[in-house]
Amino acid sequence: MKVPSWPSGYLGFDGAIFEFGAGELTRVPIENVRKIEVKPPKKGRLNVKLEYQAGLNKNKSGVWVEEAHEAELNELVSAVQAKIGGAG
Repeated sequence: MKVPSWPSGYLGFDGAIFEFGAGELTRVPIENVRKIEVKPPKKGRLNVKLEYQAGLNKNKSGVWVEEAHEAELNELVSAVQAKIGGAG
């Protein structure tokens, strides 16, 4: 499942790997995703907040998704949350 992100990337989830970005994608094994949530829209875009473990470091990132893709984004985020054991 993939959702386009603004301006030219995407978020993707295949059940085992969560990936995001444009060009060089950041790929995170689902067991390393700690939190994902969708924040209310600003200027026509939803803000996806993500926390994940990379080695000994905890990383935080954010991605913008156009409101037109809200339904598919919510489906993707729900699938990730189900795998990590709960809502953001």
